[in-house]
Amino acid sequence: MRGLNSYAYLDTNYLIAYLAHRDQRFFRRLDVDSEQKREANRVVTRLTSKGIGIRVQIFVLAELVTQLIEKGINVGIGVLYSNFELAMLRRENINKFIEALRILAKDPMLEEMDSIIVAHAMSSSECKYFLTFDRKLINNKIINEANRKLNEGNGLVITSYPFSK
Repeated sequence: MRGLNSYAYLDTNYLIAYLAHRDQRFFRRLDVDSEQKREANRVVTRLTSKGIGIRVQIFVLAELVTQLIEKGINVGIGVLYSNFELAMLRRENINKFIEALRILAKDPMLEEMDSIIVAHAMSSSECKYFLTFDRKLINNKIINEANRKLNEGNGLVITSYPFSK
């Protein structure tokens, strides 16, 4: 995956759906919608075939591990990482990340972890898509305004399905 210029970042619910589709023995105790599992697998497969890499933020992995612990699910790091890279914020994007956090913190409807995860994706110069099944993130007015402001109209696409339907 090294050398790619654009990536899709996965939200926790999207990562869970993808992993639940790929390795049902570990994730069967999680209540994951079967259509979301199929869609996550189709989208990740299609993006990678188009040369778009998949990255996962450390915040997403932390949220995933917390959910797995709560359900008594013990999996190895190899299962969690699958074939993804870790999403890191570049030094030149730190100020944009801080500004995104300031804007998103004003929204009382957003949980702190959601704000951090979205701000990271929004401020990353390599993130083209932020994949989530969470409608409150996809349709959030403050997130969408911040994305347009910080990325001058060329921001990331926040969606569950990044292709024309």
